[in-house]
Amino acid sequence: MDYLIIGAGAAGVSAAKEILKNRKKDDKISIFTDENYPFYYRPRLIECLSGEVEVEEIIINDEQWFEDNNINLHLGEKITEVDLGNKVIKSNSDQYNYDKLLLANGSHCFVPPFSGMDLENIFTLRTAADLKVINKAAEKAKKAVVVGGGLLGLEIAYNFAKAGLDTTVLEVAPYLLPMQLDKKGGDLLEEKLKANDVKVITDATTKGFDGQQSVEKVVLEDQEIEADLVLISTGVRSNTSLIENLDIEINNGVKVNSKMQTSNPDVYAAGDVAEYEGEIYGIWPPSLAQGRVAGTVMSGGEAEFDGYVRSHKLKVAGINVVSLGELNEEGDYEEEIIVDNDTYVKVIKDNGDKIGVLIVGQYSEQNQKLADVKR
Repeated sequence: MDYLIIGAGAAGVSAAKEILKNRKKDDKISIFTDENYPFYYRPRLIECLSGEVEVEEIIINDEQWFEDNNINLHLGEKITEVDLGNKVIKSNSDQYNYDKLLLANGSHCFVPPFSGMDLENIFTLRTAADLKVINKAAEKAKKAVVVGGGLLGLEIAYNFAKAGLDTTVLEVAPYLLPMQLDKKGGDLLEEKLKANDVKVITDATTKGFDGQQSVEKVVLEDQEIEADLVLISTGVRSNTSLIENLDIEINNGVKVNSKMQTSNPDVYAAGDVAEYEGEIYGIWPPSLAQGRVAGTVMSGGEAEFDGYVRSHKLKVAGINVVSLGELNEEGDYEEEIIVDNDTYVKVIKDNGDKIGVLIVGQYSEQNQKLADVKR
């Protein structure tokens, strides 16, 4: 059996580890990635912006591990075509036959149609290669602007500030983290960030960028902000282009069932590229879980993915931010709010059941509050 996996991230490698458990003597496992690094902990890439952590320190399984487990790891080899009829995938240099194929090729950064995108020193951060280029530019930069005040944007901004850059975050919503927090929580987080040298501008509609050769200003609807380094963090999109013209069902991602099978029974998908019951999670834990299910089923075992309850735990400048369950849904819900000068806690209840919790700041009863949420 030839198992081919496109993508060496959380979903792809966790699938390979499950296939190893069921591997028969003549089975072959091959993993392809267009990156030059083996499996690394992508969420920690952001920490590398401050210079305190190097990419090499966040590698989980190095090349030796793949060799020791007899997995053919193809670094720096981009897959350009999938041929379903002949069960072949092709790269610029070769082609490979498969019996079972896993699409675990992740996602890419979404960039709105800003003007001035051809200027230098405007970046997105998705891979270790991106990081190396950004860090080189940051060595000469003084003023950084992060467009997008989501979870990743805030972490990026904090690490720029730690690196000594004058840093501003632009958030289009009226308050920070509108998908995870309410206004009170978002406003408290903003206060705490400002106290840690991260400037925040909300209700900020970015139009584009201005400068001669490199970026010099970020242009908003009502003002301009000086910047010699810009990082855009405005969400991601699934990498579906490889199979867009094939007979496989796609919506925003590649549609899969609970066994991570696509509409083609020999092709599976997991991680950021996969869409399960209308949901693309885009975070590490469900990518691992989906990869494990895919690898188990591909190699003859039984497993199912039954969804994932979103939970966000974030530390920015030492600020504890937790968001679990249903928080901003419309409906007749009860709210239990605990507030002091430094902490904000809200528990959302539906007919007495706790269905959501958000916390900004340190809270001694955090674990109990989270454990009580109905999943």
